[in-house]
Amino acid sequence: MIALTRYQVALLLRSHRWIPPLVLYGLTVVGLGGGSKAGGAGLGDGLSWSALMLVPAVAWLTRSMLTAEPGAARACVAAGGGPRRAQLAALVASLLVGAILAIGGIGWALGSDGVLRTRANTIEIGATFAVLAGGLMATLICLLVGSAVGALCNPPVIRQPAAAMLCTTGAVVAALAWNVSPANAAVRSAESAPQVSAWPSGLAVITAIALLAAAWTVSALVAARRMS
Repeated sequence: MIALTRYQVALLLRSHRWIPPLVLYGLTVVGLGGGSKAGGAGLGDGLSWSALMLVPAVAWLTRSMLTAEPGAARACVAAGGGPRRAQLAALVASLLVGAILAIGGIGWALGSDGVLRTRANTIEIGATFAVLAGGLMATLICLLVGSAVGALCNPPVIRQPAAAMLCTTGAVVAALAWNVSPANAAVRSAESAPQVSAWPSGLAVITAIALLAAAWTVSALVAARRMS
């Protein structure tokens, strides 16, 4: 799996298909994330926004990975390593590159908003770590949800380009706006002043992991069936 994953990462980087998701994520996080607030008061909102924007970015990145390989090369890789392992390697590769985007988003939120401070300009260590922990959890959940959306709504599950794009867009909108979405729940929980009660603690991440496992399993099984 390690060799297959390294091959898929190299393939994605050489294809330059990672650039549009990177530009999308950069524009939405930096350009639409809003200005910073004094004393780090906007740190929770900044982390939440950067996490939420991972859903469309990682979904697009996953689609780019799943469509980057020519058919003949895909068949050779599947024959050598097995279709299921080849498909899982592609999904892992896109998730790893998505994690790099997530780290960049967290860094931007910390750099632009800073740590939480009191009126006396002293650092609130406990409050800062609490907000950061919530933001990291939201980032992880949105990363998993974006990968699951990309896996379920693109080849080999949905092979028609137009249908795949429409399905991906609809699933991303639902993940961002629907109250029962773990990504939506995680972001509400991580915000500095949530107005809607979040899910019970831990339920969102469990749901995101289960969704990712189900999506990757379906994608790998369909890939094996269509390669046989």
